[in-house]
Amino acid sequence: MTVFNNVGCAMRTINPVSMAHPTFAAWALALLFSLLPQLTFAGGGDDHSHGNEVKAPIAATATGGPRLELKSPDVELLGILQDGKLTLYADRYASNEPIRNAKIELESGGRKVQAQAAQDGSYTVAADWLKQSGKPVRHSVVVSVQADGVDDLLIGSLEVPGTKSEAHGRDWLDTAKWAVGGIAAAILLTVLFKLMLRRKNVAASALLPLFAALLLGGHGNPSFAHGDEDHGDKPKSTPAAAALNNVPAAAQAAPVRLPDGSIFAPKPVQRLLGIRTMLGEQRDIAKTVELNGHISADPNFSGRVQSSQSGRIAAPAGGFPTIGMKVNKGQILAYIEPAASNIDKGNQQAQLAELASNLVLAEQRTQRLEQLVGSVPRKEIDAARAEAASLKARKAAVAASLFQREALRAPVSGMVSRADVVAGQVVEAREVLFEVIDPARLRVEAVAYDTALAGQVAGASAVTAGNQPLALTFIGQSYQLREQALPMQFGIQAPVPALSVGQPVKVLVQTRQTIRGIPVPQGSVTKNSSGETTVWLHASAERFVPQKVKVQALDANTVAVLEGLHDGDRVVAQGAALLSQIR
Repeated sequence: MTVFNNVGCAMRTINPVSMAHPTFAAWALALLFSLLPQLTFAGGGDDHSHGNEVKAPIAATATGGPRLELKSPDVELLGILQDGKLTLYADRYASNEPIRNAKIELESGGRKVQAQAAQDGSYTVAADWLKQSGKPVRHSVVVSVQADGVDDLLIGSLEVPGTKSEAHGRDWLDTAKWAVGGIAAAILLTVLFKLMLRRKNVAASALLPLFAALLLGGHGNPSFAHGDEDHGDKPKSTPAAAALNNVPAAAQAAPVRLPDGSIFAPKPVQRLLGIRTMLGEQRDIAKTVELNGHISADPNFSGRVQSSQSGRIAAPAGGFPTIGMKVNKGQILAYIEPAASNIDKGNQQAQLAELASNLVLAEQRTQRLEQLVGSVPRKEIDAARAEAASLKARKAAVAASLFQREALRAPVSGMVSRADVVAGQVVEAREVLFEVIDPARLRVEAVAYDTALAGQVAGASAVTAGNQPLALTFIGQSYQLREQALPMQFGIQAPVPALSVGQPVKVLVQTRQTIRGIPVPQGSVTKNSSGETTVWLHASAERFVPQKVKVQALDANTVAVLEGLHDGDRVVAQGAALLSQIR
């Protein structure tokens, strides 16, 4: 075996016995394994630290071009540079609403150009001087935005990275440096080993393990850093982040959920989904109590049709009304033919015959007395006439009881909600046959188990099981417990949606007490995979971050965030459910 002499670089032969020495073999293997990874995998621009490092924000790589992001209390401006053309997206900072028909001027590098509006609501600027060059360049940029209600001046900088050719040049230079370093390390290690074998030098023996340790731990030594890399401890990215960096820029134009749980949503996607935000502001809000309730009919605009006697049902002209049919007050809904036994009918017929006979006699007596006017007192003639009239009325009443039908009429105008009749049906007295309600005049009845709520109602609203909001007006409450609960009634304000009597609702009663919180729309609140209540914060132009919060319902449309938000946070007020579906 031959080695290089550090002075004359001459070759000489080493004793095979010394080669077989176990220490020599161990140190040779240590040297081999310490140099191979570094000489084989080293390269400029590579990351040899502790896994794949996130070298730039993922949002910046998702469009394939340098980005310009400027903000003010009124305007949020995002610029994307591609092939010398700068595409601008101007939105209102508070609401994320696109600013249309704006006059946008950009000034940079002594040049001043005006942006042209595109059909999709964006603006484009031809900026050839911002193209990528050999070295990274930072350009100062001044943008003025003038639109309806907006007059703002934004100042910032745009970093344009260098081209890849320079990076490849550094790769070759770094590779050459590592090759020379590896050869020098091999020569030095050989010299130290020779000194240890020949002279049994104790100092050399001590230096040899130290030098090998430096080679094995070269990644922790700053002297081995190369290619402008930082081999210190850096935050590690997850496989999802590494995968995103490898996706082509054209494919990264779609929204994506980042490894930290946040969401990258390009501006065109935000406008397609209709993402809108609002600024959080803490204030005193009326404390709300949630009650269980149901829809009930207004007694002033509803009624029941019941039979006053036993009988047989008969249909009116046009047939029976059906459920959902509109009827007017006084309209005949059905007839009842009185039902009686044969004995009762016989007795009534006998009474009718007796009345008829007495009526004939009374009429004859009246005629005779009328012929004797002047000789008979006037009072006798009037008594005879009255008796004849009475018998006639009694006969008509008895005859009606035998053959006349009873008409069942609608008590109010409205819709038929119940119709339990068929032709020929025999019913009993007081049996409910029809119910009529006015669907535009309904109420909500709720029960409160906390009697302290009495006198504390400041307002109320309700929401159905299908999340349909109802505006309520407090009518009154009972001062007598019913099943250990306090009944309360509320009127439904117009317009009244399609509801059903008995339908359960959730009643939100606003009391006179107050709490401190940030009101946000009900649609802002979502649930994460763990079932926790969250809202989405607009962290940057194209990045949304989930935030865990504690909320309390205020009404059917609004909730109060008690914990988790601060003043000035931009909360997604519209489109939060769509953001939660992005994977």
